[in-house]
Amino acid sequence: MKRIYLIALLLLTVSVSGCITSGNSSINQLTPQINDHIKKGDAYFNESALAANSFKLDEALSKCELAESEYSSARSLASEALGHAKDAGDPIVVNYIELLVSELEAKLNATYQLKNAIQMFTLNDTESGNSNIELANGYMLSAKEFERKRQEIVNKNPERFS
Repeated sequence: MKRIYLIALLLLTVSVSGCITSGNSSINQLTPQINDHIKKGDAYFNESALAANSFKLDEALSKCELAESEYSSARSLASEALGHAKDAGDPIVVNYIELLVSELEAKLNATYQLKNAIQMFTLNDTESGNSNIELANGYMLSAKEFERKRQEIVNKNPERFS
């Protein structure tokens, strides 16, 4: 009887550790894709802002839509990673990914505001366009704050983020 109990306990331990490992493995597989989408989104957002400042509004709108697509893809993958993190049950990783999702939401909001600004500039409504630009800047500042908090978690827990 003890032998059966010991085998059952061993199997349970192996299966639980497998779930945790598979959750981390899934997150590790998603991470490069998420980072790639963020990097591309940031580049497109910056290109859009520069084009808008030069009143190249068609180019600005096109780049803004590309940024929106990249940030949306990153958010979708980050939400998937968050599910894996919650399944694995590591509160530090969960917190990190929650901050990542919040950062991406802020970047998407900034992108929506930039898009609205470009549309307002197209209609020669400079006042509304400038208001949207201010909102976009505010959202990007929030995104930077979420990014700073994520980096703080990494600095405090380097063993979890190798």
